[in-house]
Amino acid sequence: MRDFYISWWCEKWNRPSKDPILQSYTLEELIYEYHSVNEKRIFVEELREEESDKIEEAKAQKDDDWADRMEAEEEERLKQEAEAAQKKADEEWMQKHMDEQKELNGEDYGEDLSTNFEKE
Repeated sequence: MRDFYISWWCEKWNRPSKDPILQSYTLEELIYEYHSVNEKRIFVEELREEESDKIEEAKAQKDDDWADRMEAEEEERLKQEAEAAQKKADEEWMQKHMDEQKELNGEDYGEDLSTNFEKE
């Protein structure tokens, strides 16, 4: 078991197995260093994944916000079109009834009506 950790340490730090630093390590210290390096690698990978997830979430949120804006603009456009169509229909209805009344009551029917409702 010690040989595994020694060979790992030599590869990791590119040092010979007779290196005085390596000789000063106990088996427990080698095991600790081996696992701490792996734990650090795992931790860094998790941080990268979290960062990647945050970027993806931000992109998805941006896309959702854009879709919401487009939907709101479309709803507003449809509402304005419906209001314009209703106004046109109301005007046509009013003109039709005014024409009917002019036929019945004469051409000057409705000429004396004022649309100013403020007190004079």
